[in-house]
Amino acid sequence: MNELLLRLKLAVAHPHDDKVSVRFLADMHGESAHGALLLFLAVLTLLPIPFSGFLFSFGIWAIARMMWINDSSHGLPESVCRVQLSKTSATRMIKILTWIYTKADLVCKPRLEALSSPAHRGWLVPFIALMGFIIFLPIPGGNGTPAVALILIGLGLMARDGIAIIAGIVTGLVGVGVLGFLVWLILRVV
Repeated sequence: MNELLLRLKLAVAHPHDDKVSVRFLADMHGESAHGALLLFLAVLTLLPIPFSGFLFSFGIWAIARMMWINDSSHGLPESVCRVQLSKTSATRMIKILTWIYTKADLVCKPRLEALSSPAHRGWLVPFIALMGFIIFLPIPGGNGTPAVALILIGLGLMARDGIAIIAGIVTGLVGVGVLGFLVWLILRVV
């Protein structure tokens, strides 16, 4: 994570054009870093960008697919890569990622590494796809809990920390439970 932190800090220090593409930011994370890309897209869904959940959920599904077929390539759809962020949004996102990586570097360490090994990632794919589906839904404020779950899972994959992966799954299940309860209430009232 330290090398990635250095690249992020250099990206903030050297301004780009008025717009920064998601492709540039994803390439900065490296091709084989599914955890980093998952975290990156989850943070993007939290930014105040119109239709960000709708659009970036396709990237989350693409990463889940790449993990399912055990492919280490970039894998993000062209429609996601073409998105242009303003310099302000890109800088804010990079600062958020830098803060997350700095804090994670203090807490995350290799534990329960079997949960993050490529051979055992297949069981995470349906859960990641479900979180992407919840982010896809047009629920005001509904991106928060699944995005946090994906951030934790992404950190766990990056740091080979099974505890972070478990925390992400628990967070996501709480979000699914709350969503289910809200749907139940709406159906009961109607």
